[in-house]
Amino acid sequence: MAVGRNTAVALHLRLALAAIALTLTFGALTVLHYVPALSVRLQAVGLGLPSLRPLHTTFAHTWIYAANLAMIYYFLSHQRSGGLDAGDRRRFVFHSVCWIVGGGGVLVTLLAGVTSGREYLGFHPLFSAMFLMGWIAFGWTFFKYIWRGFWHRPVYVYMWAIGVLYFVYTFSEAHAYLLPFVNRFPVVDLQLQWKSAGTLVGSFNFLVYGSLMYLAERLSGDDSYGQSRIAFLLFGVGCLNSFTNFAHHTYHIPQTPAVKWISFVVSMMEIIVVLRVMSDILKMRGVKTADGAYTATGAFLTSAKWWTAAMVFGGLVISIPSWNAIIHGTHVVVGHAMGAELGIDSMVLFGVVTFLLLSLYPDSATVRQRIDSVAMRRLILVLNAATASLVAWLMLSGTYAGILRYHQRPTPEWLAYGPFVLVASGFFLAASLVALLMRWGPLLIRPRNEGHHA
Repeated sequence: MAVGRNTAVALHLRLALAAIALTLTFGALTVLHYVPALSVRLQAVGLGLPSLRPLHTTFAHTWIYAANLAMIYYFLSHQRSGGLDAGDRRRFVFHSVCWIVGGGGVLVTLLAGVTSGREYLGFHPLFSAMFLMGWIAFGWTFFKYIWRGFWHRPVYVYMWAIGVLYFVYTFSEAHAYLLPFVNRFPVVDLQLQWKSAGTLVGSFNFLVYGSLMYLAERLSGDDSYGQSRIAFLLFGVGCLNSFTNFAHHTYHIPQTPAVKWISFVVSMMEIIVVLRVMSDILKMRGVKTADGAYTATGAFLTSAKWWTAAMVFGGLVISIPSWNAIIHGTHVVVGHAMGAELGIDSMVLFGVVTFLLLSLYPDSATVRQRIDSVAMRRLILVLNAATASLVAWLMLSGTYAGILRYHQRPTPEWLAYGPFVLVASGFFLAASLVALLMRWGPLLIRPRNEGHHA
């Protein structure tokens, strides 16, 4: 595999978009299980929820990691004039093979019914080992470039560094069930499973925040924000959050009330700081063009800002222990997770994708028109509206169902229409994401002599 200056970026963009396509496919099939008649037919052909849900969540997380790695490889390729050296390229190939082969193995084995039975990590641990080995190879390259003068680096380098290390820790912790002295104690096993699921999110949050900061610097040409107090405040709170915010996943498992409240307070500190940072970034020069024209990157970052504001309110409510007891196990949790991953993380990363695509074709007016167009503006509006309708229905119906359950009252008939609302709103969400893939995908499969990325 020949590895040019932009090959690592382009390959991870391809992996990221492929992961979105697979997430959409398995998400759509999962939603159809909410319609009883369709659920029976899907199960009859071997597409049951035990296979579909872990496939959906696995590739959703893969999209987030792959998009962030595309941005980090872009950063690394600019750390030296010739791009990555021979050792870096070998590690890049090893890392890519591990993840591609591992992802294919997960796809085949889960569809064949081979599962670990774990939440969010439902695939066989053999593939976990492949993912971890590939990640360590990537981490080696990353730290090779940033360790010199590390303490004087911008905040996004700190965020990426913690994210890389924290993935190794949390991903390993999620597999503690393989140890006999954990497996024999169900409560301890459940504590570690739910804790690691929460903290694993912290690892890719660090990567997303780092990519956001670096994107702002590249857009504006102003590197002062990466050394600002508010940026390092976000980093400090994020570090504290990553070691404490798991508690709102484990409220229903034996633990002291102090742990729950520390988790709640720290969680709210982080999300408020994120909102401030998003607001600051959107005020910086460079999010729009010099004449104030529309850019898709700016639109995605604006969307992420408003989604962050919305998730402040949602996060406040569901992190309060008494309210968490009411909504736990309902669609509120799913809605909040979708709002965070689609509304915040994915909107930021969609901005990253548009920036990186333009960087692969810096002199192409055609490519810029394809990305910063009126059609793209409409598409982003539809994407936000569809996501909002889906998240709103999940949270409202889940809250109502939780309150009725708390008061031991039967579920009303109108909630039975929920599956059809989910299918309808999910259809528009999927359609808008497919449209994005159709606009971006061809830019990554152009013949070699028409671009500089391969």
